[in-house]
Amino acid sequence: MFRFRLTLAFALLVALVCIQAAFVYWGANRVNDYAQHSRLANDILAELLDLSANKQRLRVWASQRLMNADASPEARDRLLASMKRSAGRLQQLAQRDIVLWNTISALDGVPVPPEVNELAGMSELLGDNIRAVEGRLVALQPLPRDADFAGVWNELNEVFDKARGRDLRELLYGAIERQRAAVPVARAATERGLDRLRTQAFVMAAVTLLAAVVLALHLGRRLKRPLDQLLEGVGALRSGALDYRLPIHSGDEFGHVAAGFNAMAAELQQHRIDADAARRRLEEAVQARTAELSSAHETLQRIDQRRRQLFADLGHELRTPTTAIRGEAEIALRGGEKPAHEYRQALQHIVGAAEQLTGHINDLLLIARAEADQLVMQPRSVALWQLLQDSADFADALGAEHDVKIQLQAPEGADGLTVMADADRLRQAIVILLDNAIRYSPRGSTVCLRAAASGDGVRIEVEDQGIGIDPEELGSVFERFMRGRRARAHRADGTGIGLSIALAIVRAHHGNLSVSAAAPHGTRACIELPPGPRADAAGAGATAIPHHEHPGH
Repeated sequence: MFRFRLTLAFALLVALVCIQAAFVYWGANRVNDYAQHSRLANDILAELLDLSANKQRLRVWASQRLMNADASPEARDRLLASMKRSAGRLQQLAQRDIVLWNTISALDGVPVPPEVNELAGMSELLGDNIRAVEGRLVALQPLPRDADFAGVWNELNEVFDKARGRDLRELLYGAIERQRAAVPVARAATERGLDRLRTQAFVMAAVTLLAAVVLALHLGRRLKRPLDQLLEGVGALRSGALDYRLPIHSGDEFGHVAAGFNAMAAELQQHRIDADAARRRLEEAVQARTAELSSAHETLQRIDQRRRQLFADLGHELRTPTTAIRGEAEIALRGGEKPAHEYRQALQHIVGAAEQLTGHINDLLLIARAEADQLVMQPRSVALWQLLQDSADFADALGAEHDVKIQLQAPEGADGLTVMADADRLRQAIVILLDNAIRYSPRGSTVCLRAAASGDGVRIEVEDQGIGIDPEELGSVFERFMRGRRARAHRADGTGIGLSIALAIVRAHHGNLSVSAAAPHGTRACIELPPGPRADAAGAGATAIPHHEHPGH
């Protein structure tokens, strides 16, 4: 709707401009007619004056010719040719003046002056006169001294001034005077035409300007309200009020703009909501990631601290058997020959220290292989009860050294439990748990080793009455080189890799190892393994079997 009004207003302005251009074009043509008339009047006057002057010069030449003075035929011919050109030019100008006057008369209703037609007739008389003068002057000869000069001169004047019985001198002078009077009249007419053209152009410009102002005011009033509303909406969006909506009052172009604006605002609002949600999610993710990085950083710091502690512990652990080996060798080599039993005793001590050193090295290699997923297991069906007895026998010597009893508890059917396992590796894991339990238990206490069926698998537990583990340290007991506060206070030595080795072995058997606090004090380690084939025999009820008690320690 508004587009139609704008198109109509533009068409009206274009029409007014076209009308104004047409008036200007018409006025310019009218002024051009008057200007041509003024130029023709000037040209006719100039030709008449030139013709009159040349005729007078030719008359002087004739008098000089009669008096036998210096009057060459070439000068005569030049003057005659000039007069002929002037006569021909005058005739053409007269014809153009007649046509122009007819045009002006038809447009302005002004009658054609009779002098215009007289000028055309006079141009014909002048042509005849010039031909007569030429014929007379060609035959003109110098007069003898006794000739009648006055008679000849009068006869020549008669040829110069008469044509077809009319006095050309009066006609020529009259025409000159009339053209002299016509020149300012033509100029005045041109000025009047220019004035009319200016007036018409001014009036048309005023009308066009007035129409443009009226249309601008009308369109401005129509544009102001929707534009103000649109600007208000843009300001609201700029200030962040994305819920602002433009009112829709009509179905014209501004109504469509308002609808598009509202759709854009709704989309921006939705984008803002999505962006806020995404920002919140990002902040939460960054916070979570920051927490993870902080935790990882703390973990790395703890690992680095434990690594330094490990190097110190490894140095101590490896230095002890190495020092023992070196010391035994130096004692054996010191002094003279010794009995064979002393050398044998020294070599036995060296072998024991070497085995201890080999054990430490094997522990490190096992951890490295587990981390590289290269820990090779050779599973086979293993009788669990026999494996537990072997493990208890292996740990018995250490228990005797620390005055700690190992008690093997067998539930009903325990002798029929089997697992698919690498017996040596699984025994190593159980011995590690027994070793930790013995080393961190007080003298005279008991370490329990028990096994039982658990759901679809087998559970092996090692429970002591020792120093226990702080609750906040339970989550990190399986980290390499981790030694708790109580463990460091109880014993200065130790690598902190025993539980890591045990966990690697159990996981290689597709099992799980967990550590928890035991009531009322102490620690319980639990190994859970998948089941293996069951033996035919079944044992009696659950009993507690003391294994190699050492009351004297």
